[in-house]
Amino acid sequence: MMQRLDLLGRKAIGYGSSGIDTSVVWEHCIGPFFQAGRENPELFLLDLRRLIERDTGGFATYGASELMVEALGTDVQTPDALAILDAAIAFKRDRGLPSAMLKGYEWIRWQKVHGPGSW
Repeated sequence: MMQRLDLLGRKAIGYGSSGIDTSVVWEHCIGPFFQAGRENPELFLLDLRRLIERDTGGFATYGASELMVEALGTDVQTPDALAILDAAIAFKRDRGLPSAMLKGYEWIRWQKVHGPGSW
């Protein structure tokens, strides 16, 4: 599972320049988990959060956030969902990416937690 999340994270961060085929990402990284996430979001998010605790490179963490958003949308506000989102945002910040590389919902979360001018 960590390899799938890593692949998804690399695709999401690299966008078009990653060289990763979108159909492969859907088939292996999103599709198999999409329905499970919708059927039992609490367990799905708990499992993702536990997985990313073991991530050392960060791409799987970002992939977990992407999978969460694909399955459940951007409005999930549970403690597990917010922990996953915060870890994904921290991954981008730790890599030195500018705030312009945050997605809208990521920027809103950053501002809510850290305030204006804090990036």
